[in-house]
Amino acid sequence: MSGDPLLHHHSARPSAPFGRSPDDGDGSQDGTGPPILIGGRYALRRRLGVGGMGEVWRALDQLTAREVAIKVLKPSIAGAPAAEVRFQREIKAMARLDHPRIVPVIDAGKDPIVGLYFVMTLQDGRPLHEAARAWTHWAQAWPVVAQILDTLAAAHAQGVIHRDIKPDNILVDARGEAVLLDFGVARLKDQARSGTSAYDMLGTVDYAAPEQATGSRRRIGPWTDLYCFGICLWELLCGRLPFWASNPVQSLMIRLDRSCPRIDPRPGFATPRGLEAVLDRMMQPSPYARFLHAAEAKAALATLADGPYEVRNPARPDDDPEPPRKPHLTDEEAERLLSKRQARYATTLDGSLVTSPLEAPVPFPPLVGREDVLVPLARGMERWWQAPRSGVLVISGASGSGKTRLMSELLTPFMAEARIDGHCHRWSQGRTLRDLALSVAGAIGLPDESLNEHLDWFLCGMQIDDAAVRKRLISWMRGQLVPTPADEGRFFARLMHGCTRRHPYVLWLDGLDHLEKDAMRAVEAVRAHNLKAIVAITTREAAVLPGEHTPGWLEPANRLLGSIADSELDRLLQAVVELPVGERSHLLAHARGNPKRLLDAVRTERRLGELVPAWPRWLKAPNHWTHPGDD
Repeated sequence: MSGDPLLHHHSARPSAPFGRSPDDGDGSQDGTGPPILIGGRYALRRRLGVGGMGEVWRALDQLTAREVAIKVLKPSIAGAPAAEVRFQREIKAMARLDHPRIVPVIDAGKDPIVGLYFVMTLQDGRPLHEAARAWTHWAQAWPVVAQILDTLAAAHAQGVIHRDIKPDNILVDARGEAVLLDFGVARLKDQARSGTSAYDMLGTVDYAAPEQATGSRRRIGPWTDLYCFGICLWELLCGRLPFWASNPVQSLMIRLDRSCPRIDPRPGFATPRGLEAVLDRMMQPSPYARFLHAAEAKAALATLADGPYEVRNPARPDDDPEPPRKPHLTDEEAERLLSKRQARYATTLDGSLVTSPLEAPVPFPPLVGREDVLVPLARGMERWWQAPRSGVLVISGASGSGKTRLMSELLTPFMAEARIDGHCHRWSQGRTLRDLALSVAGAIGLPDESLNEHLDWFLCGMQIDDAAVRKRLISWMRGQLVPTPADEGRFFARLMHGCTRRHPYVLWLDGLDHLEKDAMRAVEAVRAHNLKAIVAITTREAAVLPGEHTPGWLEPANRLLGSIADSELDRLLQAVVELPVGERSHLLAHARGNPKRLLDAVRTERRLGELVPAWPRWLKAPNHWTHPGDD
């Protein structure tokens, strides 16, 4: 088991919200001694929560005078390579998601006191299960439910599966605004290996989906988060968990062959008719029997918002919807805890165990200077979605010109709204048509002993019902069958045909240097069978290898990204850092019209101690600032 319920304090329920509380003090741990500084600038004040992997503390950023939240690994696992890989993966997942309902990462690093840490904005609010106690009508819950589904849709469209959706990881403030927390066990779909084995059980048992119970991470997808959220909604309505057993393992086993139990709402809670059917689909044991996209679940729930409503269990006069809350960890207890933690961590501190530097992500910049390309492409995608047919789109340009970001900006809205399905294949993960097929099936890096089972499961989900066809496809993808080039193209087209059954499909090939032979074969397979699919390619050069035939579709399909004007790059720079005009001009001159070179220059300034991570923009380091790396 893993996952970091950020709000926990040695109990099944959190003792303190992940944010400001009326009784929080303003001093150091004991109110008298000097503050303990992390990274040379964050004065720890109060521990807010502890979970399976990490601890979250409230702190004061002494450089910006802002209160922040800082997350560190628990001392019992600090220094363990797998734990540190997962910790870094959490930062990457959160940094990838530029969304108002996902807590932004401000800073990250390694400190002699606590080891690895990262810093987030401090959030107001209460966990979903606490906020929901005051609700007596579905109309009060629906705005928050819609917000979380929108957030999940955006995360899934960026290839991030949360894997630990539960009430503790959904924070609701006094205005009814919801924030999604804790990506400690998130899966990045474009990474074949991410610090876990293929059969690790990750997540929280009470809210885990059946595919998490079996431990097969290759069956985990957006439908997994929707299952977990379905359990959250059932608990929100009924005040208890839907699956009860004498122990968590038995509870998991029940979910392997049972869907949503009949809802039994809390006394006085009004629910819309038809809600049970939607929850039943969200909580089906088979992933492909559920909604496959958050947008689909939201659309189904939205049809119920206007009722009619019913109260199945009338309220009783003695009902108490708000039980007393547990006390916070005291400052004195926090002081002792931190001192003990420092002593324990000292025995595990070994910088050689960190496989890559832990650095603060540069604030995710807006896409600038490419509107003249993005806008017409978005209009074209809208027309294609209304009447899909086979097609190809090529975005070319120098390294760092923004090809990947542009394609992501183009596709994400359509995928988040479940209007299209798609897959991004990093070309470095495999350059053959068979590698591409394995990637589409989510099987890159899967061990041989589980590959056959997974591929059969995937093909069944794509409604390829003929067992003989599935067997031949699996033999090809496993390398046991070597077909002719023409037959291999037909195999690939058969796989892609299954992918287009539910929605139009975009297969994105990212990171090419030029148009290699098998990328061209993928395009030809889609075009030859007139599939409802686009093959999108981001490449440094829109050119074939010497001696290869240049297809007629290449020139009209290509969009070349040139240099960006300094005025546009300056817009990007001002969105990332706060600097005087002269220093901005120096960075722009170094970039020479390339956004990647610009952001690399910002990171270099950070490593030299000239810039300080802050939110929403990085700041010029004060004269007295000593970069922690210089100690």
